Amino acid sequence: MEWASFLCENGPFHSSLEIKLNTTSALANYATEAGALTLMAQAIMAMSHDNIFADKLSRQGRVRAHWVLQAFAAIFIFAGFLVIVVNKNLNDKPHFVTIHAIVGLISVILVGLASSGGVATLFSLRLKMLVRPAVMKLVHNILGIVTFSLGVICIILGLFSKWFSDNGGYAAQVICTVVVALAGVLTLESAVKSAYARFKALYQTS
Repeated sequence: MEWASFLCENGPFHSSLEIKLNTTSALANYATEAGALTLMAQAIMAMSHDNIFADKLSRQGRVRAHWVLQAFAAIFIFAGFLVIVVNKNLNDKPHFVTIHAIVGLISVILVGLASSGGVATLFSLRLKMLVRPAVMKLVHNILGIVTFSLGVICIILGLFSKWFSDNGGYAAQVICTVVVALAGVLTLESAVKSAYARFKALYQTS
């Protein structure tokens, strides 16, 4: 087995193996971020009255669509994150040494917190003796906004990584940055309005 290890580390397989690992890590990275941008965006928009796809759904139907989409988004994100971590271990590369990686880690943690908060919000009436349902929903709303915002920032930071610069170019970076930023703003518009309305209602009743 020593000769195989030697060939992988020093022979003709080394460069191709490294390229494959780097490509796998990069693809997993962008797959994770695509999950954050698409599935989480759809989960947020499911609660918006401006969403033509959810326009005819009842309130209960919107909530169900929201948590189902968010659950798939979380699975997508955690799976991609796991692939990235395992791939870096196999490639013997350090973890979380760039701003992009650190923001990504924080985003993944917040996805877990936001998802847990979402489960608690589903049972807010049963937990009303501990926390007011309105407060719980406001916290979940704000946490979701922060989580999605960091996800968008993470994607934009990834667009300026060495891998994307080498494979995409400056024009692709600019175009993708504008598209991602615009999609993020449009997605969060209704969520921010909802959070403000909830905060205002709580302030007036307190």
